[in-house]
Amino acid sequence: MIICIDITAIPYGTGVSNYTLNLVRNLVKIDKINTYKLFFSSFRLPLPSEINELKKQANVKIYHYRIPISVLEYLWNRLHIFPIEFFVGKSDVVHTSDWTQPPTIWGKTITTVHDLAPFLFPQWQHPKIIETHSRKLKLAAKYCRRFICVSQNTQNDLLKLFPQITKDKTFVIYEAAEDKYDKFGKLSKDLQKKKNEVIYRQYGLKKFILAQGTREPRKNLTKLIEAFNLFKNKNPKNTVELAIAGKYGWGEDVIHLKNPSIKILGYIPEKDMVSLHASALCLVYPSLYEGFGLPIVKSMKVGTPVIASNTSSLPEVTGPAAILVDPTNTDKIASAIENIVNSPNLRRSLVTKGRKQAAKFSWSQTAKDTLNIYKSL
Repeated sequence: MIICIDITAIPYGTGVSNYTLNLVRNLVKIDKINTYKLFFSSFRLPLPSEINELKKQANVKIYHYRIPISVLEYLWNRLHIFPIEFFVGKSDVVHTSDWTQPPTIWGKTITTVHDLAPFLFPQWQHPKIIETHSRKLKLAAKYCRRFICVSQNTQNDLLKLFPQITKDKTFVIYEAAEDKYDKFGKLSKDLQKKKNEVIYRQYGLKKFILAQGTREPRKNLTKLIEAFNLFKNKNPKNTVELAIAGKYGWGEDVIHLKNPSIKILGYIPEKDMVSLHASALCLVYPSLYEGFGLPIVKSMKVGTPVIASNTSSLPEVTGPAAILVDPTNTDKIASAIENIVNSPNLRRSLVTKGRKQAAKFSWSQTAKDTLNIYKSL
């Protein structure tokens, strides 16, 4: 079987980038029989080094083009011309990205649906994202044979919004955290401490709670900052800081913060991400809507307690292993922060539950389940 996967999303440092890279890595690791054709196109960005490494695999072929993604979006989503086989040759299965839906000649198409935020909450999205996703999913609903949904919640949203898609075409396959998060937990306590101290020095942090993700409206960072300020007002002697990690996306940014205990770290290189999660006192993830919520799994894997919203897919991901709060209620968020910061026993309990819950998510299993869907086509 010849499997074509659009990997154009990988360099952008998003959740979709993480998903695409780890899916491809693990498919190639477990499957030495089928041929993988990886399509990558960017006018400016180079082929990711992680993908370049896969050239060594006998069953991997990489097709690198310098066509701007905006041009492909126009050709594939708006005009729906130039089948992807023109670029990669014959393929039996074509796994499309979240951004474009190319036509095919022979290939049976499958796509992964990460979330439906552009449809459910357009007020939180950039107009270009809404338009692009709308065109992409309308075509996918018409042409795709299978839909992978990264959570039960995402599957439910997809079926409500696109009733022409029948449930038997949809499959829930969870994302996961990379193996390096598991490996960190197996290091000696001394080595873990040394790695964490590097993060403290590098980012000017001490004892801190972490918020991680692209800075955009649905991440609800304004409410989080209000809740943190409320916590500090109630606990003026507490030295804990709030570290907000992630690049700016769109919408009103969190800038000119008056509280010196709040630090905007910006984009964090992947090499620092494990220790950043591990060195935090807790992760606070008050997002208004998520298709999955990968930072939660990362924190639970390395033994960091989690506070998360009680909305969308997040209770599904956390299970019983987190404090869930109403993300619109500043008092509830502040109270959860206070409970975690002031209670070592609560933190220990959440760490134990978190590691057990995080063990349910595995990239190896994600790849196996995805490969089974390819085979079913």
